[in-house]
Amino acid sequence: MGQGISIDTRSDAPDWRDRSEYWRNYREPKPGRRKKFKYREPLILCGHGIRIRVDHGTLLIRDGFTHYPQESEEIRFFPGDPNLPDRIIILDASGAITFDAFSWMSNQKLALVQLNWRGQVTFSGSSGFAANPKLVQWQCEIRNSQKSLQLTRRLIATKFDACSETLLAIFGNSDPIIKAITQISSWKRKVINPQEASSPGRILGFEGMAASIYYRTWHDLPLKWAGLWKRPVPATWSRIGARSMSWQRESNNARHPLNTMLNYGYALLMSEVRTEIVSAGFDPSIGIAHRREGNRIPFVYDLMEPLRPIVDRKILGFALSNTFSPGDFTINRQGACRLNPQLAKAVATKIAKMKLGAAVKGLLAAPN
Repeated sequence: MGQGISIDTRSDAPDWRDRSEYWRNYREPKPGRRKKFKYREPLILCGHGIRIRVDHGTLLIRDGFTHYPQESEEIRFFPGDPNLPDRIIILDASGAITFDAFSWMSNQKLALVQLNWRGQVTFSGSSGFAANPKLVQWQCEIRNSQKSLQLTRRLIATKFDACSETLLAIFGNSDPIIKAITQISSWKRKVINPQEASSPGRILGFEGMAASIYYRTWHDLPLKWAGLWKRPVPATWSRIGARSMSWQRESNNARHPLNTMLNYGYALLMSEVRTEIVSAGFDPSIGIAHRREGNRIPFVYDLMEPLRPIVDRKILGFALSNTFSPGDFTINRQGACRLNPQLAKAVATKIAKMKLGAAVKGLLAAPN
């Protein structure tokens, strides 16, 4: 922990309590008429003492506690209820779930996803899906083939387009952004050129060059803070730092609030991509661009790549439009940043409501 930084992690600390209540009641303002979602919404739980059990044939859920005082919340779902969530997402929580609750959720095809405080998926489960032998055979046959290179080029080119769209959405048509988009487009032309992108290594090299341009535009963006007189935060938190691909190796200890939020976003993206892959009949362990070494679900990472910039767009927009307080975060002994559970829930809700499964279906629609 940095010299002079004192982080109070008690759940009854006034700033922690106030910020927990603020994020618990957070609702993003929406202009005009409220949008109606035609899909089932996810249910997101956080805190200590979560309980999920079956009561009189219904699923009875008690949300967790993150601060005192806080009212206990219970939710009851009946079988076949049109308002059933599509997933239950549990964030940085403790509690219990009964065996009959697992059976009830399986019968209703209700997925369960658990994330720890680092934003890592620790459990992801659903039922009713089986691999399609023809699709699995196709996955095996195209590995290390020209078809595999063609699909990798398509995925990375789609990612470059999403990067450009994110830059425009967040920063607008400023000269530096137009210059960055022009540079990313030049790397895209190399990626889609079979003579230029003739091997996985060259494709990854082009991707790395475009990524450095993309992340450089984030560097030094200011974050809004209030209440720093109550408790200090690291000086590096006043702005978004330089981004690199180091999060892939060091995501266990994100040291900046934005990186911690991105970890949650990417974890939820991973769970949704995996669900769609399995439900479509593919094997997530057989990758195209990514390989199996040290990675149990390389095909999931393949399809995550074009969608990461879309998650970036949501997280950046959220971070730049809100004012944070020291009570929103804690720092552990290793210097890792941890989100207030209610803030993590607000972040996860934004990502979960994006319904990225539709985008994954689009990527899976043309596997040949």
